[in-house]
Amino acid sequence: MKLTVRADGHLKSIQANKNDNLLKILHSNGLFINAYCGGKGICKKCIVRFLEGAPEPLKIEREALKDKIDEGYRLACLHNIENGATIEIETLKPVFSDFSSSVCCDDDKTHIAIDIGTTTIASAVVESKQITKSINLINPQIAFGGDVISRIASSNEGNFDILRDILKSSIRDIIATTKPASLVVCANPTMLSFFLGIDPKPIGEFPYTPPFTGSLSMEFDGIQTYIPPVIGAFVGSDITSALSILPQDEDFLFIDIGTNCEFILKVRDSYYSSSVPAGPALEGANIDYGSIAQDGAIYKVGLENGLRVYTINSKKPIGITGSGLISAIALLRRLDIIDKSGRLLEPWEAEAPFSIISRIKDEGFKLSEGIYLTQNSVRNFQLVKASLNAGVELLLKRVGQSMPDKIFIGGGFSKSLSRNEIIDSGLLSFEGEFVMLHNSSLAGGLRLFCLEERERVEELSKRIEYIEIANEADFERLYIEKMDF
Repeated sequence: MKLTVRADGHLKSIQANKNDNLLKILHSNGLFINAYCGGKGICKKCIVRFLEGAPEPLKIEREALKDKIDEGYRLACLHNIENGATIEIETLKPVFSDFSSSVCCDDDKTHIAIDIGTTTIASAVVESKQITKSINLINPQIAFGGDVISRIASSNEGNFDILRDILKSSIRDIIATTKPASLVVCANPTMLSFFLGIDPKPIGEFPYTPPFTGSLSMEFDGIQTYIPPVIGAFVGSDITSALSILPQDEDFLFIDIGTNCEFILKVRDSYYSSSVPAGPALEGANIDYGSIAQDGAIYKVGLENGLRVYTINSKKPIGITGSGLISAIALLRRLDIIDKSGRLLEPWEAEAPFSIISRIKDEGFKLSEGIYLTQNSVRNFQLVKASLNAGVELLLKRVGQSMPDKIFIGGGFSKSLSRNEIIDSGLLSFEGEFVMLHNSSLAGGLRLFCLEERERVEELSKRIEYIEIANEADFERLYIEKMDF
């Protein structure tokens, strides 16, 4: 069966099997479109336009796309191809960011640091020991699931080759025009498995075995490539690379918040690590109207003569980033628009200025024209905060330590957040001095073009003791307890 795709002014013919999912057909053939939720019909971003052979629209599409339905627009994840068709798509483009961090490099050659996240792939180009360009793009694997467990499950179902190839293709796109002397690749062990072409199945089964432990030096497409140490199946080089930017002379708790939340606790000369699942809500996925950090994405919400939303580069709002989600929830908690259970109040229940109450609609709380903070988004945030707070409390209990004074927070969403927003939203429910590290994985990777710094990180990583907490009964109890605000 033939599918014809118009993308970026070019036509491409694809042979597909009947009843194949349209989103997966596109991604399997190197045509990447927005699909933050992994094809669950939640984000409503995987929009395509049928020029011929349009299927009947579903109710969810009529609600999301409205008048565009008559023009042939549909959501790719919701349709299996039953007959030949011609569609038009808008492919994902790299997003150029303004990432800044210190660099440690032993020479003046060109190098690239890459952070392969489950949702986003971030990279920074170093020339003459300075960052000259930084690029973010969606990890195309997200069409096969929003977290590492769903990726492993998809791989086990026969999609390993596709998942491996589309990830490697994205990395090649990043390095294609630069021709670096070397790469530093930071990622969780599941992403590293795909990058290395190793079946990730052992990561998802007891005893949860990573593709390797320790650091790894190799070649990728003839380029010298260094992967910082891997500790275990859920603590990879994306976490140990951060040791390069964390202090050695004081105790701390480091939290890397992403699709998984990983912790490093330093107590005197001892290091402990653990991890808990969180989901990709804080990376703009699995929330309604979610977006990665790109022009027009809402990253902050405030009150200035009424509600004000702040967007990247002050462009027209197109969606909500993870930091925008946290900021909006913090504000609505302060205004009592979201109650302790996480429920968005009805207009008649709220006690707030009319300009705020009038934004409470059937779809949710209106942030901007066509963009809402929905009940579903709040619930997804609650899952993250419950997992995160339960994990921290249980780790401290297992180690027999109180909370350190200093708390470092990694994750791309953290750049624009204030301490008050973190506390008021309930993202973290404990006191301390918060230090925002932005993308700590990439920042750490940028310091590992120095041999001395690599050796220091490798030595420190050998001192980390991994503590399993996510499968404990106490974790389930605390998780439920931490769900409320």
